Amino acid sequence: MANVILLKGGQVETVFDLDDLLYLIDRDMGYDTRILLEELTAPEDDSEEYIAQLEKENQQLREHHREVMRALREQYETIARLIREPEIDRKTLSTTAGVIGKITWREINVG
Repeated sequence: MANVILLKGGQVETVFDLDDLLYLIDRDMGYDTRILLEELTAPEDDSEEYIAQLEKENQQLREHHREVMRALREQYETIARLIREPEIDRKTLSTTAGVIGKITWREINVG
């Protein structure tokens, strides 16, 4: 959405995004003012607290991924065992497929 602003000299400008505003600041107030505004509004991505939070979230995601993979591996082993049997236990096979379906549904829809 565009914003229309009135500059001090009476000129009307249309600002569509931050780049448009930064251009006007650069043009009318100078490059140093533009750089200062960019520095003041930039996210502090390199702060130690932010990095620590990202690392914690990453570790939690890795642990969750391992748990899901372990659960799927257990179900795979059940299916592999059932396939080696002379007669397939359809009830156990169906239950195992249902568990895999629940795990994957949860990961797709909740995760």
